[in-house]
Amino acid sequence: MDNNFIELLAPAGDWEAFLAAVENGANAVYLGGKLFNARQQASNFDGKQLVEAIDYAHVSDVKVYLTVNTIISEEEMEEALAFVKEAYIAGIDGIIVQDIGLASLVKKTLPDLDIHASTQMTVYNLEGVELLKNLGFKRVILARELSLDEILHITKNTDIDIEIFVHGALCISYSGQCLMSSMIGGRSGNRGKCAQPCRLPYTFNNEKKYLLSPKDLSTIHILDSIIEAGVRSLKIEGRMKTPEYVATVVRIYRKYMDKVLDLKNNNKSISYTVEESDLKDLTQIFNRGGFSKGYLKGKPGRDLMAYHKPKNWGINIGKVISYDNKSSNIKLKLEDSLSIGDGIEIWNGEDNSPGTVVTRIVRDGKKITSANKGDIVNVGDIRGKISKGNPVYRTSEKRLNIAARESFTKRSGIKVPIMGRMEIHANKPLSLMLWDAGGNTVHVLSDFIPETAINYPITEERVKTQLNKTGDTPFEFAELFIDIEGSLSVPASEINKIRRMALEELQKTKTHKFRRNKESIRHEDKLYLYAEMPFSNKSEITSEVFKLSVLFYDYNNKEIYNPEKLNSINVERIYLPFRSFFNENLPFVVDALHRQGKEIFAWLPSITKGNYDKVIKSGLNKIIEMDINGFLIGNIGSLGFFRDYPDIKLVGDFSFNIFNSFTINKLFQLGLQEVTLTPEMTIYQIESIKKGLPDNSGNIEALVYGRIPLMTSEHCVIGSTFGDSGGKSRCSSRPCKNQNNVIRDRMGMDFPVISDDIDCRSVILNSKVLFIPDMIERLKKSPVNMGRICIYDESIDRINEIVSLYRNIIYGETKDADKFKELIRSIKEQGFTKGHYFKGV
Repeated sequence: MDNNFIELLAPAGDWEAFLAAVENGANAVYLGGKLFNARQQASNFDGKQLVEAIDYAHVSDVKVYLTVNTIISEEEMEEALAFVKEAYIAGIDGIIVQDIGLASLVKKTLPDLDIHASTQMTVYNLEGVELLKNLGFKRVILARELSLDEILHITKNTDIDIEIFVHGALCISYSGQCLMSSMIGGRSGNRGKCAQPCRLPYTFNNEKKYLLSPKDLSTIHILDSIIEAGVRSLKIEGRMKTPEYVATVVRIYRKYMDKVLDLKNNNKSISYTVEESDLKDLTQIFNRGGFSKGYLKGKPGRDLMAYHKPKNWGINIGKVISYDNKSSNIKLKLEDSLSIGDGIEIWNGEDNSPGTVVTRIVRDGKKITSANKGDIVNVGDIRGKISKGNPVYRTSEKRLNIAARESFTKRSGIKVPIMGRMEIHANKPLSLMLWDAGGNTVHVLSDFIPETAINYPITEERVKTQLNKTGDTPFEFAELFIDIEGSLSVPASEINKIRRMALEELQKTKTHKFRRNKESIRHEDKLYLYAEMPFSNKSEITSEVFKLSVLFYDYNNKEIYNPEKLNSINVERIYLPFRSFFNENLPFVVDALHRQGKEIFAWLPSITKGNYDKVIKSGLNKIIEMDINGFLIGNIGSLGFFRDYPDIKLVGDFSFNIFNSFTINKLFQLGLQEVTLTPEMTIYQIESIKKGLPDNSGNIEALVYGRIPLMTSEHCVIGSTFGDSGGKSRCSSRPCKNQNNVIRDRMGMDFPVISDDIDCRSVILNSKVLFIPDMIERLKKSPVNMGRICIYDESIDRINEIVSLYRNIIYGETKDADKFKELIRSIKEQGFTKGHYFKGV
């Protein structure tokens, strides 16, 4: 991307949304095919539509990026790579990828195709950005939880393109770190099928709210700050939104981006005011309780959230004065306009508000088609539980929708400027040359030969008038040069004809320019390419024995500082929270456990930005000096950071979303010595990765017991909701200090919330424990050779019982099975799940 060019990137979930984006001024569009994209519920684009979209966009000097941003299974990899190759030949400008295994294959077979790191990769620091740059990524889409200062630090220290979201829905969880939809509903966000459980109500301390539903993001007021922070691509969320939404949001952001860029390019002070009408249109087309700036200006606390409704609010237009149940009419004094065809909702305190598309408005006894602010009107037909004082919201506005639709139903939107030169010479065919700023040039000759004029010779003005009739083509003339030799006669129809010929030829030139030949694809004899990969970090303890590990979530658990109690746990490895290593007893604990032959690893959570990053860097050497065995790390950024410590053993946590052998191989190549598989894999998928792994690939771990973290959020769910944390205040009451906080869903299931006071971050655990004793025999025969037991609130005695049960199964000691009946009964009574070992995502 040109260093002086800032891209406005728009979503397209279907063909109309794609047109809306292009015709309203997007510089690029991102869209998905029918498979392998994170919005499987959208209509998306089949092969033919994808080619048509690429051609249409390229004629308008708009880029198209293909989302292939899900994790890919072993069996799908060949199909996914073939899909990318088809898009490559069609001329796609880049692909957006989550799966690092797929990215490595694409880079090998299509080395000149730009790869963008999806926000699903959870990249939030410079180390992660630089690691991906070294892997050949062209762009990184940063996590949505970064501040402008953090973004600026990254852009100032890298030359890779940085993209951020600037408008649309926010996930309450870090993208790529959410298993909630997957584990409780079987629909995985990592596989493009998120059911959005964050938009459902939850109860805490007997108070029911939409505790996990954020407002939508809007940065229309701070575009100057975003551009000054070095962001190269400004991305609008919304592949599940309507074409009217795309048209409206793109139009308004285009308007103010142009203002900012014009001032910046002319070295003027950047100061702009967003017009009230534009703010109103943005709010009307979709909002959840207004907007927030996300984390760009720092932690917003409760100001991030839309606690009362999880869907589009629209605009408040008044309150119910009275309701006539017989006629189903409401009476209200308008606080804004209302027209026939608008959609309205009456908020009555229930989850599902009564609403309707307005078909009748009566003012002073007369039917009218529209009413204005201040009017007292009767509106029908609306049925439901409605009372005096209920707020009325206009959820859709016919006027706005019509205007938005008109912007893309014809090619009458933003035009591509071109230049032209027409020569009209005696005894020579008409000649028209066209060219654009991209270096595309065409030269067309007509079969018409001008003759000497008898009465009305052609004039330069008449030629320009005819040539400027570019109609529904994507072009308009920025400059025309006309060369007429003498007094000649040329019918207007001949000028129109050569104009059409030249414009059609220019369109063909611009589209064919991006097409690629199959010969440019590097063909491999086999898909599995691990044999060529230099494995510089092989595990030193690869063994046929199936081992067990225990991980403690809570650094406040007093039992982890007692070496005698930890030693009683019959496992080969113990993962302790990073913060626990700052306790004065930890050196003695580590020494005692080592003497018992146990490995000790420091566990870093999946997100370590902010204060946590400072704590890690300041305390790392002290922990290394304890002679621990290594670190359990959870993301690309941590891997990038630890590459400066080549002697430290690194285990990749399940938060890497490892779903295939290609990702495992690449992560081993990058420095991991062991990996933990995502709990979204079935036992069949786990077994299938064996064919893609070298014999000495290193240890592979899988979760076998415990509450799986469903969501990692920068938002403090407890402190922001029930403390005193807002956008302008820090939380002082600290309700999160209670380590037994839970939120309850509609089904009465309790989800523990772990709050980290270093950065006021939240981790929500599953309501049920993973429990798969019947799966151990198959895991033993798979590439997995270590099972992890995750501990939240289990006592040492309970832990020892669980470990003994699994040990008993590992060694086939069925004679003592009866002594575990009470443990199994107890676990099943409290609620357990087999995860995805059988059902998959």
